[in-house]
Amino acid sequence: MERFGELLTASLDVTMRQIFGESASELIISLVERQRSVKREEAGKNIEAFHACVSRLVGSEIAQIILVASLKKLCAEVQREYEQVESYFSFLDALYEIKFKLLAPSPNESVLCAIDGS
Repeated sequence: MERFGELLTASLDVTMRQIFGESASELIISLVERQRSVKREEAGKNIEAFHACVSRLVGSEIAQIILVASLKKLCAEVQREYEQVESYFSFLDALYEIKFKLLAPSPNESVLCAIDGS
């Protein structure tokens, strides 16, 4: 669950920078840190307090837009990571399949071994 909080924090940070720009988002985040004692790194873990404070600073509608956009970005990131893991496991499956084909005796070899008596 800690990884989820980190991903959500990163998503919130990127989204705020896209909406407000670098300096304005830094100002908002520093105000949130002072008013609510929610550190930037913990925004994803304490999303309710972060959202409440941002709502007071920029309005509830804009705060809701930030949250929805951040969650969409988070979903895209999780999907991308899932696809990377899935392709990695597909690659491993293909390697194991090749390995077993190379290690398993072919039907012709087993017939020859039976004929030779070995």
